[in-house]
Amino acid sequence: MKKKLIGILLIVLVLGIGAGVIYKVIEKSVVDRETFDFKIDPNGSNDTVSNDEHSFYGKILEVNSTYLIVEPNEDEEERKSSDKFRIELNKDNVAYEVGTNVKITYEGMINESYPAQIKTIQIEIMLED
Repeated sequence: MKKKLIGILLIVLVLGIGAGVIYKVIEKSVVDRETFDFKIDPNGSNDTVSNDEHSFYGKILEVNSTYLIVEPNEDEEERKSSDKFRIELNKDNVAYEVGTNVKITYEGMINESYPAQIKTIQIEIMLED
């Protein structure tokens, strides 16, 4: 009877220590994470989207009535995601031309489709020197 009681106590002790170690590992993981600023998607989705603004420079490859296809310059970070981005046009009545250099400012993440898509905030035509 004593051996069974000691065996049960040892099992409880080992499980208790194991649970404590696991708790500390999880707690450290949660505390060490970076803090991100998220907001709820205004389209009603339960997904969260980042609201940071980013920009890149590139060249217009294709012009459509509702979108542009832009190739980021070789040295742009966005080029690591895709060599082409579909840029939705707002009804701003600007006449874009193939070959024009532009600066694209966008918000949030890059949608990994092909061409990649982003939530464009601003399109600026860059004048050549």
